[in-house]
Amino acid sequence: MDHKQEYTSFRISTGGLIYRLLTRLHIHDPASYSIKRRIIFLLSITWLPLLLLTAIDGNLLNPEIDVPFLEDLKTYIRYLLVLPLLIAVDVLIDPLIASNLQSIGSSGIVGEDKKPMFDKAVEKLRLRKDAYLADILIMGIAFLVVLSFLTNLEDLDVSTDFTNWITIQGGEESRLSYAGWWFLTISSPILQILLFRWFWRFYLWGEFLFRVSRIKLKLQATHPDLSGGLGILKNGEAAFLLIFLAFGIMFSATLAEEILYTDFTLSQSRTFIVVFIMSSILIMALPLFFFTPQLMSTKRRGRVVYGGLGYKLSKAFDKKWGDPADPTTGSGLIKTADSSAVCDYADIYDVVRSMRYLPISPKGFAVQAIILLIPFLPLVLTEISISEVLSRILDTLI
Repeated sequence: MDHKQEYTSFRISTGGLIYRLLTRLHIHDPASYSIKRRIIFLLSITWLPLLLLTAIDGNLLNPEIDVPFLEDLKTYIRYLLVLPLLIAVDVLIDPLIASNLQSIGSSGIVGEDKKPMFDKAVEKLRLRKDAYLADILIMGIAFLVVLSFLTNLEDLDVSTDFTNWITIQGGEESRLSYAGWWFLTISSPILQILLFRWFWRFYLWGEFLFRVSRIKLKLQATHPDLSGGLGILKNGEAAFLLIFLAFGIMFSATLAEEILYTDFTLSQSRTFIVVFIMSSILIMALPLFFFTPQLMSTKRRGRVVYGGLGYKLSKAFDKKWGDPADPTTGSGLIKTADSSAVCDYADIYDVVRSMRYLPISPKGFAVQAIILLIPFLPLVLTEISISEVLSRILDTLI
């Protein structure tokens, strides 16, 4: 079997019951990603029916409710931004995951005697992502969420704090509009299934990394990635960052709605934003902690080996050139590569000394935090208008 070809062609986005259904319906082509086709199909059964049904309900621009459909920012964000994003990320995530598999499997990190264990872990990942049971459970969870809303309709935020196109106010009780029924039983579950399915894929990737971490890897303390050769794993983490970003966009839209239509303020949302960003970074980093014991052992061994080697090199250098009474020391040193050897060794030892216990740098965490913060920046405009910002800027210039 050509394992290299197997790694490069691996696609974590495929497999499962939902993938099989979309393929059978010719909505998804196994030979390509069919992004446009899938987006058009899903929008035609999620967002477009809501538009038509709210027109029938008379809630497209109904001035008698707080949030008519055409003014509902959260709906646009969920179905015209997040849904296409969750579909299009296949093109970005699959190559990054495949590059991880290829790098780990062919770089020498996994010794030839351990290759069967690594191939078994890859095959287990393939079988798990192709299983139907996970998709069935995901669909069940999505519809349980719907059922909880339907059985507790009076607890919906939209019916207690402000009115919108989802519900119709009838005396003291609220009932779902036609669009509300479609939203809760079709549109919302589909979006949840897409999101939960990607979280399941992330779990499977973490499970795979756990199996790989149980293999005795041939990590190198002198590897320039400062992670013993595991620096490629940060690409896998970066891939799934897009999923947490999509969830952050949805969360930001929910906070914006609360700020615009309730007494909730921007300052109150800061705690939620910080907790979300920190929790997301921690969750994404958790699978990398599986390799910490081997990285610590490699660094400890490297410091012992290269520390001893450094002492021998320094001793030999000092013995040869350290006599201050020798008048030829300076001119002789210029003609040799001894000083360069010492400097080169110092650089090598600095790599060993700087080796990290996680295959990601603090700068990487900072970049993740900045990216996850982006969806929340527009929340400032819920309390400060663009015209006010421009006015303040002009006042500063004049």
